[in-house]
Amino acid sequence: MIMNLPAAGAEAPATTLSPIRRAPLGAANLRWALTGLLPALFLLAAVATCTFDDDRGRRMDLGVEARTPDSARSASYRDTIGAEAFFEGVRAMRVTGYGLVVGLGRNGASDCPKEIFDRVVRDIEKQMRTGPALVGASRAVTPEMLVRDQDTAVVLVYGDIPAGACTGDTFDVAVVALPGTDTKSLRGGRLFPCELEYSVAESPTAVRQSGRSLAAAAGPVFLNPFVGEQAATESTDLEGYVLGGGRVTEDRRLQLALAEPSHSAARRIERTINAQFPGYRKVADAVSPAFVRLDVPEQFRGDTEHFLGLVRAYFTPVAPGFIPQRCKELAGEIVRPDAPHGAIALCFEGIGQPAMPTLTELYTHPRDYVSFHAAAAGLRLEDHVAVDVMTKHAFNPQSPFRFQAIRALGRTSLATGATPLRRLMADVDPRVRVAAYEELSRRRDVSIRAERVGGDQFVLETVSSPRPPIIHARRSGQRRIALIGDGIRCQPPLFYASPAGALTVSAMEPSDDGLMLVRRTPSGGTSPPIPCGLDVAELLRLAGNDPSELQGTVTGLAMDYTAIVHLLHTLCHQRSINADFILEEANVAELFAPTQRKRRPESEL
Repeated sequence: MIMNLPAAGAEAPATTLSPIRRAPLGAANLRWALTGLLPALFLLAAVATCTFDDDRGRRMDLGVEARTPDSARSASYRDTIGAEAFFEGVRAMRVTGYGLVVGLGRNGASDCPKEIFDRVVRDIEKQMRTGPALVGASRAVTPEMLVRDQDTAVVLVYGDIPAGACTGDTFDVAVVALPGTDTKSLRGGRLFPCELEYSVAESPTAVRQSGRSLAAAAGPVFLNPFVGEQAATESTDLEGYVLGGGRVTEDRRLQLALAEPSHSAARRIERTINAQFPGYRKVADAVSPAFVRLDVPEQFRGDTEHFLGLVRAYFTPVAPGFIPQRCKELAGEIVRPDAPHGAIALCFEGIGQPAMPTLTELYTHPRDYVSFHAAAAGLRLEDHVAVDVMTKHAFNPQSPFRFQAIRALGRTSLATGATPLRRLMADVDPRVRVAAYEELSRRRDVSIRAERVGGDQFVLETVSSPRPPIIHARRSGQRRIALIGDGIRCQPPLFYASPAGALTVSAMEPSDDGLMLVRRTPSGGTSPPIPCGLDVAELLRLAGNDPSELQGTVTGLAMDYTAIVHLLHTLCHQRSINADFILEEANVAELFAPTQRKRRPESEL
């Protein structure tokens, strides 16, 4: 069964196909994809525990546009850094390059525009000088030979570096076969290492690059497994993604721009921010009366959105009695339904331990939005009582903050946050089980058993659950398959043939206690029948591991992640696996979050 998760409160459909729905990347809108700056990540409600990464690349809502008179009177705005300054550098930065996809069999192309051909050859030569193992070829194989081989195809590579990204951070990149070439398919291919630069696209085959490399990209290409199966599927075999394949090679600069430049104001903001991180190197640096440069602290790496929201919420006055009075005002304001609850929670977090007496009183407030946002701040301040409050929201099917609460428990530094997440693996709602699993995986919890399959092909994770089994596959950030539940097995009789005929799986009789697999290579060779048990984890290891043989037994068929997702989807749909299949559609917490009040867009920078 294939499950397409509905919104919270809606009835889950019994059998609905879940194809990948990415924005189309065809030649008609490739120019847009290159030149239009995809906005950065979206900041919900301003609290990290209710702030969710958006895989679709929307702009951060950091609240830097001038406030309306009503909101400007909020206690969460007055006297804050956000009242004096706005952020620069919070948009995603588009980077592009040209690369070579290999392993295509006869589906590649030898033709390529000369200017791009020369550029790709130079890049491969550079890779061969710095590390020949990266290209997997001997010195006798020249870059020109690689580019002209039918096994390869030159592609356009592009992606968006998130705001505040640090060296080593990863992001998804797209690959598109060059228009007008003879490339038939990128399926099963792997992107060779290539460099990505800030650039402006003049046409799909003419990209004006800055000459400054900001990122690198490499890895297996992931295509839509459902191409040709439904009319709603918009992508083709000539476009795909390398999940987590982009790697930042230079920190992105972030800075605050003062609305009214002043040496004293810039220094005051610098002191306020640095006082919050006494044991860390200089986080804020007033480089001029107009700008304060920011360095994302280590504990906020991967959570830049929350760091920026927190910076905006810091209060600058240091007068005696200011903090107790402001806590009182914030507590009075947060109970109002139309109050900026997320911003208020950030202010409490920025105040720190002096806010705890006020937060503790708010934990027991009868209004759910009050108790949730108070607990959100308390969790960030490592208050164990806040774990209990957030757990109540996570276990309450009627709470509009249920999925944010699950995320909050996953993101807290408190070890006790994992306990309710493990208990949620027994929840009747499959959406809840998937959300809890994702947070346990993020925490690298002991309840998750993880292993790499095929080197870097994908990560296989298993986690126990007493509920009906689920197979969950990611399509962003990381190639990862989760077996959620116990005893996930194939159920003969079954037959599967991949769309291109690269793999067949069969067990023809109900009494069969094993499977037979036949692999056809891109070059046209065919393997003899290979036996495999009915256990799905065993099947995935055999299908995904690198080609190898141990004591006469084949242990790997080198099927790519795209093919394996299609295999799992089809077998679940046929009820040939005793599990429901859930393909990641978008961030789970975002999908099922309560309706958000309208937030202010960031300023046009």
